[in-house]
Amino acid sequence: MQRPSANEVNARDRLWRVLFFWLSAVMAGFALVELDAGRLATAAGDAGVSCLMLSLMNQFPVVRAIVGAASTRTSPSELRRETERLRSDHPWAARLASVGWTLFLGSLILRALGAD
Repeated sequence: MQRPSANEVNARDRLWRVLFFWLSAVMAGFALVELDAGRLATAAGDAGVSCLMLSLMNQFPVVRAIVGAASTRTSPSELRRETERLRSDHPWAARLASVGWTLFLGSLILRALGAD
């Protein structure tokens, strides 16, 4: 089996980034609609998912490497180096992911307490 060329990989990465961007925009729109309707828990959950999508936009090469590691036998040290490189290139992505998880879990807690 041939390895994909660098142009094919870049095109796929770009496609996934655009997809994550548009999904985050749609979820942000849903969050605003829910907030306008007075449903705070649902709005927080949608905003959290939107933040997670935005953080995945720049972390996708790591996700691809982890999924591909099973078939290509990539070493764990190589995956760690790639992860550290992406974290240093995009330091805001980890913060955005933390905000997204916080909003999402806050939404679940609000729903468990009976808020809508």
